[in-house]
Amino acid sequence: MLRAFSGLLACGVLALAQTPQFEVASVKPSPPDARGIRCKGGPGTSDPGSLTCDNYSLSFLVMMAYNLHSFQLTAPAWMETARFNVVSKIPPGTDSRQFELMQQRLLAERFGLQVHFGKKDMTVYELTMAKGGSKLKESQQQGTEKPDLAWRPPAGGPPGRTMARVDRKGESIADLANFLSNQMGAPVVDATGLVRQYDYTLSFLMEPGGRAAGPVAANGSEPEFGISLIDAVRDQLGLRLEKKKGQADVLVVDRAERVPIDQ
Repeated sequence: MLRAFSGLLACGVLALAQTPQFEVASVKPSPPDARGIRCKGGPGTSDPGSLTCDNYSLSFLVMMAYNLHSFQLTAPAWMETARFNVVSKIPPGTDSRQFELMQQRLLAERFGLQVHFGKKDMTVYELTMAKGGSKLKESQQQGTEKPDLAWRPPAGGPPGRTMARVDRKGESIADLANFLSNQMGAPVVDATGLVRQYDYTLSFLMEPGGRAAGPVAANGSEPEFGISLIDAVRDQLGLRLEKKKGQADVLVVDRAERVPIDQ
């Protein structure tokens, strides 16, 4: 769900002055030879007093600030390739919502970011019960654990593809739908009726870019070398992902400067 920063859009400078802000923040272009990306810190992590992001695209910084999936952002192409380093100090006691507002304010101040919210027609997936019912195990613990992720090359598969294994505990169906949305690159709507917390393991084939692979041939000219996410959800979780036409909330970037102002 999009969380609208209506203050900047509707009330200008006054609302900006009343919005939570980092104690100190630096935003600079990444060095041309920078390799890899890293972002750590923030409320709920082992380092709640700071946020450090290295070599992050402006698009990803916007998605993080507004709690978006990639398919929810409509922005100029250069925002995906322009990379920046962010170092900031977070006031004690900051919660996750205040943290988002601080990031939004930082983007508005340093990049002159202006946005608006809307709807966009796109493919959506409805998550329902598969034939035979759910295979999810009801969790005996409260709260979620950080997922355990592992990858290995699939036997006989194309170069670059990997088999991902995801172990999660104490997770809601809403959490699962959010994870599936990231992997599918499209909204996943929960229609299962399941309301408890669950433990599960999910193994599926991934493309080189880090997204779930499409349908995997079981016979014919292409050998079987893994399982698609849609098939894995059905066979391993007892749930079904059904493709439909629908709409999603989107954030549209109206304006952003390529060079940040470092204050």
